[in-house]
Amino acid sequence: MAFSRVALANGLSTRVLDTGGAGPTLVLVHGLANAIEIWDRVLPALAKRFRVVALDLPGFGQASRPDAAYDSAFFVEQLKGVLDALAIARAHLVGSSLGASVIVRFSGENLHRIDRAVLAAPGGFGRETHLLMRPTALPLVGEALGRPTPFNNRLTLRLAVHDPKAVTPELLALTNRYAAVPGSERSFPRTLRTGVGLLGVKERDSFEGLARRLDRPALVLWGRDDRVFPARQSDRAMALLPRAERVLIDRCGHYPHWEQPEVFVSAVEAFLA
Repeated sequence: MAFSRVALANGLSTRVLDTGGAGPTLVLVHGLANAIEIWDRVLPALAKRFRVVALDLPGFGQASRPDAAYDSAFFVEQLKGVLDALAIARAHLVGSSLGASVIVRFSGENLHRIDRAVLAAPGGFGRETHLLMRPTALPLVGEALGRPTPFNNRLTLRLAVHDPKAVTPELLALTNRYAAVPGSERSFPRTLRTGVGLLGVKERDSFEGLARRLDRPALVLWGRDDRVFPARQSDRAMALLPRAERVLIDRCGHYPHWEQPEVFVSAVEAFLA
């Protein structure tokens, strides 16, 4: 496995991990405030059967942090840019939270580049989200509340997981280190505010319209104890996605790949077999 720096056509750059190998290509797209390392507990197992490519979304990890909108169009452009830079014409796409939502948005004009999709707790299949996610939409006050400070990072990670022990010192330290990179003070709150308002998740109509047209086999994965986006939103995902199947994971919050890695890997491998 090797990390590399990839230059994108739009002038940005990001970090990519490419395991190589002759198997089918599996692209991992992380969630809000995460980085490639959030896949550490599943990546070695997946790499036994697939060429796994994991990327830092611009704004996070070791990627560029431009003064940008950090909206859905921005992240779709970055995902497309990474696939183009690595000459990946078509692949299985696996996304968590924000990353899963980006895959749905990406499918709008790039369906031909998706083989199968794994969507772990994407935002967009319901308005409801945890109340702590909403105040960041407030003018001025929201900017402060959304800043990735050590206190806010711990609070966000604790909200995302079911078992507090899953917020390991290593995960918290890694999150704090990337949050301290200049530009993070705008990438995190802007990303959150473009997706969540005071009334909950935004832009659902356009998201659901794309989901209806995502005519590829899709696996919907959700932790039963998810407090960010409740697991009952998976019902809406199943109703909209044309070719979906679902796995709900016990004793699991918003990060199934981190909290229940063996269950996650087993579900993904069975789906892609």
